[in-house]
Amino acid sequence: MEKRNGKAVSVIVPVYNAERYLGRCMEGILGQTWENMEILLVDDGSTDGSAKICDYFSKKDKRVRAVHTENKGVSAARNLGLELCGGDYVAFVDADDFLEEDMVEHLADLLEKTGCDVAGCGFREFGPEDVGQEEDGVQALSRMRPAREAQAFLQQAETLSGLEFMKRGILKSDTRCWSKLYRKESIGAVRFAEGLSIGEDMLFLLDLAKAGKRFARSNYKGYVYWINDGGAMMHRFRDSYMDQITCWERALPVLESADPGLADQAEAVLLVSAMLVVGKLAALDGKERKEKRACTQRCLRLVREYGSHKGAFRELDRGYRIKVFMYRYMPETYMRLYGYSKRQEEG
Repeated sequence: MEKRNGKAVSVIVPVYNAERYLGRCMEGILGQTWENMEILLVDDGSTDGSAKICDYFSKKDKRVRAVHTENKGVSAARNLGLELCGGDYVAFVDADDFLEEDMVEHLADLLEKTGCDVAGCGFREFGPEDVGQEEDGVQALSRMRPAREAQAFLQQAETLSGLEFMKRGILKSDTRCWSKLYRKESIGAVRFAEGLSIGEDMLFLLDLAKAGKRFARSNYKGYVYWINDGGAMMHRFRDSYMDQITCWERALPVLESADPGLADQAEAVLLVSAMLVVGKLAALDGKERKEKRACTQRCLRLVREYGSHKGAFRELDRGYRIKVFMYRYMPETYMRLYGYSKRQEEG
């Protein structure tokens, strides 16, 4: 794609203790073929060197603005960015991820071609094992870069109504706010749910879909997702893991109101979310598990309620049917056996 200017794009990057990755992330953003951009680095009370890196880039490039705030979480950081940004289009990028140089242009073209409110593309994963001993992350990304096919994917893009996106997007794991470009006027007053660290993306997209916004999707993999060992759901149990259950509980009535036929699928996703948390709880030792008894009981109530719904149970794959059945009727046995197997794997 040749370089050109168009409508202004605001890229919002929430930053929290990301000094290891922020430089690489910014290289991908500042190298975009879509030049008419502002980049808002929202430093969410970092305690490492991230704040200085944000200030460095704001001085280096006039398109960059560093904003420093006390730690309130990723949702609050994104919301602050939405209040401050001035672009026609808005994108969210996580500070440890990377963009192919034409991702913004590809998504802007997709918005303009389809007239939709939101345009999304695919992503590929990238982790420490992909980086050789003699190279840094940027060099490794360059080595692994796929053939340029963004224009071809424009011709294959699909458009979805809000309801269709609920069915074929949100309920099929397209729940990420990143790898997308939004018309700012279409976002309007919609904001991320603060106080949540897992699932807040899904609720944001659900609010847009509920409001009748239209979505365009391309399979072009313009976003590079860093497999971060410090990311959500990569550790032993944390209280914040309950957020994904909270988010799907909030989503259930919205999805069912939009189309009662979505209830079974939505309840199945809630069951899977609960069982993922149960797995984390089971890996705790006996003392820690007792301290988290309220979390265990909440998961058990959900599994007993929604696991009894035949439609939701049928939506699960065979593995999760077995897990839900065992935990529903033999919770202590399940926790003991699952916890033992996880500790064996880790040991």
